[in-house]
Amino acid sequence: MLSIRSLRALSTSTFPLPPAPPSSTPSLLLTTHTPTSTYGTIIIGGGHAGCEALSSSSTLTETLCITQNLAQVGELSCNPSIGGIGKGHLVREIDALDGVMGKAADLGCCHFRMLNERKGTAVRGPRGQMDRDLYKSAVQNILKEKENLKFLEGAVEDLIIEETGEGKVIRGVITNTGESILSSNVVVTTGTFLGGTLMCGLERYAGGRHLRDSEQVEPPSNALSQTFRKLNFDIGRLKTGTPPRLNGDTIDYDLLEKQGSDPNPIGFDHVRQFKGLRLPMEKDFITCFKTATNEQTHKLCLEYEHLLPKYDGADGDGMGPRYCPSIYKKVQRFPERNGHNCFLEPEGINTNIVYPNGMSGPYPPEIQQKIINSMYGMEKTEIIVPGYDVEYDFINPISLKHTLETKDIAGLYLAGQICGTTGYEEAAAQGVVAGINAGLRARNDDREFIVGRDEGYIGVLVDDLVTKGVSEPYRMFTSRSEYRLSLRADNADLRLTRKGVEFGVVQDPERVDALEERKKEVERGVSELEKFRLFVSEWNEKGGDKMGGTFSASSKKKSVKKSAHEVLRMPHVTLSDIEEIMEVEDPSFTPVSLNSHDTVEATVKYSAYLHRQEKDMDSWRKSQGLLIPPDIVYDRNNFPTLKEEELQLLKKFRPGTLGDANSIQGITPQGLVYLQQFIRKRGRSRDRKRASQK
Repeated sequence: MLSIRSLRALSTSTFPLPPAPPSSTPSLLLTTHTPTSTYGTIIIGGGHAGCEALSSSSTLTETLCITQNLAQVGELSCNPSIGGIGKGHLVREIDALDGVMGKAADLGCCHFRMLNERKGTAVRGPRGQMDRDLYKSAVQNILKEKENLKFLEGAVEDLIIEETGEGKVIRGVITNTGESILSSNVVVTTGTFLGGTLMCGLERYAGGRHLRDSEQVEPPSNALSQTFRKLNFDIGRLKTGTPPRLNGDTIDYDLLEKQGSDPNPIGFDHVRQFKGLRLPMEKDFITCFKTATNEQTHKLCLEYEHLLPKYDGADGDGMGPRYCPSIYKKVQRFPERNGHNCFLEPEGINTNIVYPNGMSGPYPPEIQQKIINSMYGMEKTEIIVPGYDVEYDFINPISLKHTLETKDIAGLYLAGQICGTTGYEEAAAQGVVAGINAGLRARNDDREFIVGRDEGYIGVLVDDLVTKGVSEPYRMFTSRSEYRLSLRADNADLRLTRKGVEFGVVQDPERVDALEERKKEVERGVSELEKFRLFVSEWNEKGGDKMGGTFSASSKKKSVKKSAHEVLRMPHVTLSDIEEIMEVEDPSFTPVSLNSHDTVEATVKYSAYLHRQEKDMDSWRKSQGLLIPPDIVYDRNNFPTLKEEELQLLKKFRPGTLGDANSIQGITPQGLVYLQQFIRKRGRSRDRKRASQK
């Protein structure tokens, strides 16, 4: 059986690998930590959650990053892409709060597509393919500009906890060198490193991840894992996987379907879009390709299943991601499928390494080679580095507040995969929330930065985690939001940038100016559409086939006029169609600027639904804050009509508000009514009792 080491040696003997990244990062080493320092905030980890926490926290207070390898800060550990359905919404929201990911993604983007382009604006997802080196370099350069940010290369092995009259409080950390570094605010973003175990075939070995395209393993964070156990956190195990890396020079691209970029890629950075700037690498964009598994592939997957790592007991118990399954899981769950797509994504502009998206599965290396070679166009493809799985500790996020501060230890925050999520974007979103709240606390600012479910997907993500907990890696989808018509990727800045300004995390004048100008442009665009009117017969005549028959027969009288706003709400009519007519009829008319086009169109298209949704939101805001008394006993005496499952869920999660209770899976609308009635009845009884005692 070939090992990871032997297979890589075999592969590299036939073609050269690109040079390895440098072992250190001088730009970050310029701002290193000095002993005996005390910091407003300490961030443990330099992954996606860590980088966002560093950025937002250092905007507010003196911040230290402690990470095992400075050269790996901002590394794309698994797939070379940012965004997607639901995930792209998160990236836009992170950028609206002046985060790192959107800006770095635009600078590192080498292929861009708007997913779900043919569907409604609400579910479209921007997705960029990254050049790994460019992306990491962009992240580090952005962080380098942060004046209040310092770095320490090392590992945290313990937390300094103080017992006070009001409970436990974080006071700092202890590193692997024995140094105590003090801070009353610590954010833990350890990713897959917390108690990490790597697996390939039946081989298991300690580690958080492999260094990119290498047999070298970064060590796990076992001591910190034991610290959390000693502190009695509810700890479980999860797993994730990464596919093998392929030699692109050995793929027969002539046989495969091309996946090109969009002709006018828009990216993620709101300021760049507002300025009308193109993506820097657009002229050098790469092409991705698509192949698929087949009957032979599926036969191999099932034939060698006995050589896969054991989960669910035996050698391991990590639950894998349902929504990003291994190729084995896909074949097992969907035996009726003839094939599963495999997207071949180059890892950058100056490399021959290709990422086979959809083909994770930690079979022994020689079996992975057979599986890859079974696919069309891949018969001679060579694996450079085999894929592997990683199993790691996570902490049940119901132990967190909506600020991502732990309920039991004041000043201790968690973000990223340690909270049970999977994916760069989900981790980064949590890093923003934890970093802002830790920074606020360091400044003795008693405000809490919380994004509501009606304000952003960041709010949906955090609310789902802290009220429902997780039993499998959590991944964001647009379907998770009840307000997805208003929480679109195109309007993230309009929803969240002003909130960022209020909390002091958005300080860039250009970003604020872009927000205000875009807000005015959207309002102008909608207003122009409301004012412009034509007879329905004229709309049908000037609109041609697209508007012919749009209006009912009863409305086709010349005396009836319809506004452009009304016409745009019709199916198949676009804002561009309307503006063409308006320009002919009114030479003074100026079309909506490109950076506001989608927002104006979506605002009008969804206007009727948004009006109804706004009423629902208003009603919900008035009721979701209803406090649930912490001493309520959830039993049959108090709630004779609740289902047993609902009683058990309420006992387990003990929601603080009616809104929290509504977010618990398994609590029915009728159950919420009973709970609301009980709380209000109890409140009235208490008020009467107090009145009688006066």
